[in-house]
Amino acid sequence: MNLAAAAPATRPAAALLTAGWTAQAGWSLLDSDFGSGQFFLNIWQAWRAHSRRPAMLHYVGLLSTHEAAQLQAALATANPAGPQTAERCSTLAAQCFGLLPGFHRILLDEGQVSLTLCVGERSDTLARLEMQADCLLAAASGHSEHPWDKWQLKALARCCKRGTHMYFCGTPLPDPALLMDAGFAPAMDAGACAPLPSDMLHAVYEPRWQLRSSRRPDATPGPTGRCAVVGAGIAGASVARALAVRGWQVDVYDAQPAVAAGASGLPVGLVVPHHSADDSPRSRLSRSGTRLTLQHAQALLQMGQDWNPGGVLELSLAETDLADAEAEVLSHAALRQAPTGWSSAMRLGPAQGLWHPHAAWIKPARLVQQWLNHERIHFHGGAPVHTLERAQPQWLLRDAQGNELGAADRVVFANAYGCAAVLERMASALPADFAWLPGVRHKLQSLQAMQGTLSMGPCPADTSAFPPFPVNGHGSFVAGVPGTSGPQWFAGATFQTDSLLHADRAGEHAINLKKLRTLLPEAAQALQAQFDNAQVQSWQGTRCITHDRLPLVGPLEDQPQPSLWLCAGMGARGLSFSALCAELLAAWLGGEPLPIETNLARLLATSRAQRGVKSGTTGTQSMHAIRRTG
Repeated sequence: MNLAAAAPATRPAAALLTAGWTAQAGWSLLDSDFGSGQFFLNIWQAWRAHSRRPAMLHYVGLLSTHEAAQLQAALATANPAGPQTAERCSTLAAQCFGLLPGFHRILLDEGQVSLTLCVGERSDTLARLEMQADCLLAAASGHSEHPWDKWQLKALARCCKRGTHMYFCGTPLPDPALLMDAGFAPAMDAGACAPLPSDMLHAVYEPRWQLRSSRRPDATPGPTGRCAVVGAGIAGASVARALAVRGWQVDVYDAQPAVAAGASGLPVGLVVPHHSADDSPRSRLSRSGTRLTLQHAQALLQMGQDWNPGGVLELSLAETDLADAEAEVLSHAALRQAPTGWSSAMRLGPAQGLWHPHAAWIKPARLVQQWLNHERIHFHGGAPVHTLERAQPQWLLRDAQGNELGAADRVVFANAYGCAAVLERMASALPADFAWLPGVRHKLQSLQAMQGTLSMGPCPADTSAFPPFPVNGHGSFVAGVPGTSGPQWFAGATFQTDSLLHADRAGEHAINLKKLRTLLPEAAQALQAQFDNAQVQSWQGTRCITHDRLPLVGPLEDQPQPSLWLCAGMGARGLSFSALCAELLAAWLGGEPLPIETNLARLLATSRAQRGVKSGTTGTQSMHAIRRTG
């Protein structure tokens, strides 16, 4: 397939759309007709070649479900001109898997280029899109069968800020009166190299009315200084990395001398999407998060040693769980059948196994270490943050003795349930500044410690009873993970709220063995001797969970430019949620396009602690505090 042939007949030159991005911290472009991705590849190349390119390029592309299903194959079979285009095309094709309806964030060039593919009907997608585009490319025709009416033009306008340049391409062009009504005015193209063709229209978003305070018309995404991240686990490390890529100087503080000293020190974990028959918000969020984590692992970890993306088999699904509502999900990927051979030997029925081809086992501590391995990130171990003291315009971080640990313009609490105690101490010292705290106190205090034990040991000589990939369901089982003394197996983990039961390691091993007998009877039989002879080792840790089992992410202050932020409550899905939460926090902090739909973002927002927002509404109402101009 020729990519150029698949592109719209007329599109402006890349140089025309990127003329204003010189030396900017970030640049956002919305493309209403992503098509085969040719125009994105051109913009990406222009960004690479520009000597004064913006630090971050955000490209948001809209696709129909049909186009999304064909995109990967179209890119893989393309015949691009030149090795550079071929390299970009191949890189993009490798990431365009499983593009189900919804938003999909793809990170390229070490995270400095973010591509957000929005799959679905155009009007519905625009209603769930939160961004302030610098440039907007709208196809008069394309993947939508409906012309641009006044409501769709207003939906486009909601994605603009004052001064956004918009190019309409193709015919029929929208009614000029409707454009004016939406806030778009004809642009003066005196500086253009050549007149625009007749099937192209250039306009600028310059509404005659004053924009709402939540629009933030003066938004200029980008870093503004130094950020402190409290906590060096998977939540803190992912946030630190996301901010450092955007240009922030990041100081990471932890009470322990080494990184990943808490639950993130888990020897091995699974990054696998949550599945539900109704494709619940948790399922969609975990799918988005899994995609991002796999991208980070591919870029930072050693295959086979630190991670293995060989897929995960999910067992113990009842026949009734596979309802008609999930037919669309299952039709887009080979989920229902594990690799031939092993699954046949287990005699799995079609409703007993769910195969996740895009999943992996990962050593979380290695991922944390690699996330923190960045020139703009500085780790401070053995530095417990006891309280913060305001020293305008910064915060001073102090330990329990009052010693100053550092200073920062922004502070992100990523220290699990430990954040509640720090905030309570700050509220006692600065009651006027923390008048907002009662609104979120009950959520912070509801953060729970869920303790768990993982059973592990050396793989026996005969591993024929072990599956060649992780198995998840009633507990999980992973075998063949490289260790210091050879391949190891892992089973578990338990979930305990009782610390006394958690301390009973023999009892915890018995629970894990019982789960393994249900999950994989033959593997349990092969390991029975190790359990009977007390040869099984254990790893124990404590997870931080919220009341609704979804992370808390976002600002802690109801201020125009919040300086205190939270990223906590990953629970047992830190590998699936952490990278997504970091992208979401960085997007809110920098005024960037959100990586997920606004209705899903609201489910994670810290502001859900004090506001009840109807799930059917559109727009990020709970994030208005970030968009205000004062």
